[in-house]
Amino acid sequence: MEPRPQHVQIRDKSLRAVGQWAPLGLAALTLLLWVALAGPAISAELASELRPNLKALPADELRLETDSAGRTYLRFSTTTWNGGFGPLELVAGDRDAAKQNIHQRIHLDDGSYYDVLAGTFEWHEQHGHFHFEDYALYTLQAADAPGASERTSSKTTFCIIDTDRINHKLPGAPKRSVYRTCGSEIQGMSVGWGDRYPYYLAGQAIDVTDLPDGDYQLTIEVDPKNRLLETNDADNTSTLSLRISVSDGTVEELSNGESGPGNGNGRGNGRGPR
Repeated sequence: MEPRPQHVQIRDKSLRAVGQWAPLGLAALTLLLWVALAGPAISAELASELRPNLKALPADELRLETDSAGRTYLRFSTTTWNGGFGPLELVAGDRDAAKQNIHQRIHLDDGSYYDVLAGTFEWHEQHGHFHFEDYALYTLQAADAPGASERTSSKTTFCIIDTDRINHKLPGAPKRSVYRTCGSEIQGMSVGWGDRYPYYLAGQAIDVTDLPDGDYQLTIEVDPKNRLLETNDADNTSTLSLRISVSDGTVEELSNGESGPGNGNGRGNGRGPR
């Protein structure tokens, strides 16, 4: 893992008896008294930020499906997971009938935290919680398919929760899920845990109608607009090589790759609609 970023956390300190410093003279004593009165503004310690680090596993459970209108879609499941020092925690703020301010809560290793605005997202009245917009970007690019054009799809989450235990060996990774429900006030993803979206959910598809047969690369990028604070923004993508034949209705996985270190002990079964 990369070195932890630092955040200045102010803490009060008491000054020892001024008499100890008598040999320093009047000027030094004056300075020390000023430091004592200034307190937190001068006496500061660095507390490490426990930021998350979001990663994307390669897509799986791929299939081609054609709807009643004759459009063909590449459908797939995705899992994003947290390989950082602390949880991804999203806290609800002010909202109106349609939108809600969402803050990211950054925990520090001294037990404190601070909140920073991540954005203004959709409030879903029927679901009773906020949806994180542009959480992931799905891109299908031609590798060896003459005449093919790039296809994309943007993913809006239903909510962010712990669904799958990915790497239990990471420091701070809980044995059991912490963020288990689509909360209206707090959502999140624990260290070492992932959030899985099965292929049958809305948004888990790219329109490939009339796409030429050939080889393609499917890229999953989490937090493409960099709204979230992380330890590393350079390892948010995964790529999967595919062979697609729309004419035959088949898709074949050729190889996959994930940015950053290995993903631990595999993936679980995910959950249903949220």
